[in-house]
Amino acid sequence: MKNIKIEYLSNSKLTEEFIKDVVDQLKDDLVGNKTSEEKEIIEKLISDLTAKTEGGFVVQENEYNFLSQNEKSLWTKYLIFRYKFKIYPLLKKLTDFPMHLLVELMSYCNLKCIMCFQSDPTFNKPEYMGQIDVDLFKKVVDEAVKENCGSLTMASRGEPTLHPQFGEILEYIKGKFFDIKLNTNAMLLNEEKCHQILKNEVTELVFSVDATSKEEYEKIRRNGNFEQVVNNIKQFHKIRTEFYPDSKCRTRISGVKYNQNFDTEKFMEFWKAIVDNVVCATMEDFHDTYNNKPNGKNSPCPNPWWSLYVWYDGTVSPCDYDYKSQLNMGNVREKSIREVWTGGKFSELRNNHASGNRNRYIPCDRCEN
Repeated sequence: MKNIKIEYLSNSKLTEEFIKDVVDQLKDDLVGNKTSEEKEIIEKLISDLTAKTEGGFVVQENEYNFLSQNEKSLWTKYLIFRYKFKIYPLLKKLTDFPMHLLVELMSYCNLKCIMCFQSDPTFNKPEYMGQIDVDLFKKVVDEAVKENCGSLTMASRGEPTLHPQFGEILEYIKGKFFDIKLNTNAMLLNEEKCHQILKNEVTELVFSVDATSKEEYEKIRRNGNFEQVVNNIKQFHKIRTEFYPDSKCRTRISGVKYNQNFDTEKFMEFWKAIVDNVVCATMEDFHDTYNNKPNGKNSPCPNPWWSLYVWYDGTVSPCDYDYKSQLNMGNVREKSIREVWTGGKFSELRNNHASGNRNRYIPCDRCEN
């Protein structure tokens, strides 16, 4: 689920000295066996980071986390990936394969949050509910690795920790991507799952929580239990500290401002001792996106140039705002991801977005992204 108007409520550890180290490494790696595209990107990275070019590439939290935790020999390759990830969509420059895959393990969820499509009774029907077959998941991962995709997120319409083969899935992706992200509501985050996440080197764990009190939380996250969520997140922090002191897994609280009186400072203070980062976003109504009013926005969305969603049954969607797959791009049971990504439906969607015809698509015409 997309967040809009994000506020990062933590302080970056970036320094001028660190950026200089990054630039020096890029300069060292500019020579050698590089493609013309790679050399062009490296030169642009050096220029942007040295001159602090407006609208250019900036090292932010995600990049800092990776660079500070990994050997310098990986820095340039990673930053080339991140440049394509962040800048190419803005330029409407298409890669042969998506830079980022979001794969749905489950469409079921144990919660019914008020702003989520899980609260849409027309979605909670058998035809939309299921879990990904592990063989299909492995097929998707194998192609992504072959195509040098750098980023995988396990999240979408449901709660991924519900999958009965959660551990096996994590074991299969260990070490295969620069970034492995998992979104969870933390209700089911028991001790075993904490160890599975850490042992298999998930690099970013996002807890979807929106409150600092039981009353506030359970009003929004229906069927949730605030004390259980807090205790589970504390347990994860404790296990990471005691058993995995060198873990590269970064934790984040991701919440939504559910009313105008939401206190972001209080929110940060409550959570910052047990997670690495706290993020807050303006709440957007996802519970029935197809009947939201068109907003008149017609600028192109960057998503079709950098990512795609694979639902549990292999259906490909350009975005989870389209949670009923009205913009079905194809199915990875029948075609490769590359074929779907470069195929006619995706190309037509991109062309219409780029030419100012975004409003031809529901629900693109009512999305804030």
